[in-house]
Amino acid sequence: MEQPSHQIEAVFEPTAKDEKIFVLVRVRDSGATFKVSPHDLNKKAWLEKFSMEDVAHIGFLNAATYTDGLVPLKYFPTRKRQLTQAVLALALLFVGFLMLSNVTGGRLIAINLAWHVLPGNFSVDLPAGLIVFPMTYAFSTMITEVYGFRVSRIVIWGGLAVNFMLVIGMWLLSLLPSSPVWAARNIALAQAYAVLAGEFARTFVASTVAYFAGEFLNTISLAKLKIASAGRHLWARVVFSTSIAIVIDSALFCTILFWGRLPGKVIFAIIGVQVMVKTLYELVLLPLVTTVSRRLKKMDGVDYYDYHTNFNPFSFKD
Repeated sequence: MEQPSHQIEAVFEPTAKDEKIFVLVRVRDSGATFKVSPHDLNKKAWLEKFSMEDVAHIGFLNAATYTDGLVPLKYFPTRKRQLTQAVLALALLFVGFLMLSNVTGGRLIAINLAWHVLPGNFSVDLPAGLIVFPMTYAFSTMITEVYGFRVSRIVIWGGLAVNFMLVIGMWLLSLLPSSPVWAARNIALAQAYAVLAGEFARTFVASTVAYFAGEFLNTISLAKLKIASAGRHLWARVVFSTSIAIVIDSALFCTILFWGRLPGKVIFAIIGVQVMVKTLYELVLLPLVTTVSRRLKKMDGVDYYDYHTNFNPFSFKD
């Protein structure tokens, strides 16, 4: 008997009355996974790809779907996707770099470039957070490529929540009266603390709008391109999705953060430089992102395809 090419990996029960049952199917050769309804699998072309046991399970699930609960799903073994150590590590790194970029994003640094061909020195102004922020795109890209958009959505919202806690905590602590002894000995620091708390709040607003648009645009584009390309051309998919997100993210962040503080021409120049630097940054990271993604797929046995995924950023349903 020919070895089945597909197998049922897990069953996702409906969380509401109007939702359907979905099955997580794994392709044995590639390890790729995708989500599909039992009804769509109940066709000869699909059934031939499964073992006799899985064919029986597909029939059972269809019976459970169309008999108004007369065949309870509790008799079918279900298994949810597990949160692996790699996902936790990527999520922690993602949030860490995000917080670091937000804390330093409001400070402009000047990079002096000495040109040996042309006379004179040239200076480029950049937000300090630009040095670390592109790493967040690298981690969210790896999470989406390997574990799917649903996991990325949770990580992105988690990062937003952590940053919100940081800003609110800084603001509340700045309202508490300082110790007279400490303030007398640390005058500059006592005066600067409240200013820094306010600056973090402004940076947080700018970063949140840009981060929300950029990260979700990157992950949604990458997930949909993976389906359209059948998982091929990883380099091209990462470059395309990240490039679009970088332009939107840079324009929103710089405009909101520096509007009214810097001349419009300066803001426009900062946006252009930031797009260029982020793009070069992501290109340098591209070999690392693609290599780690492939190794994670083998290590965790996951290569998730977002078929039937709800891409609404505000929804946590599959």
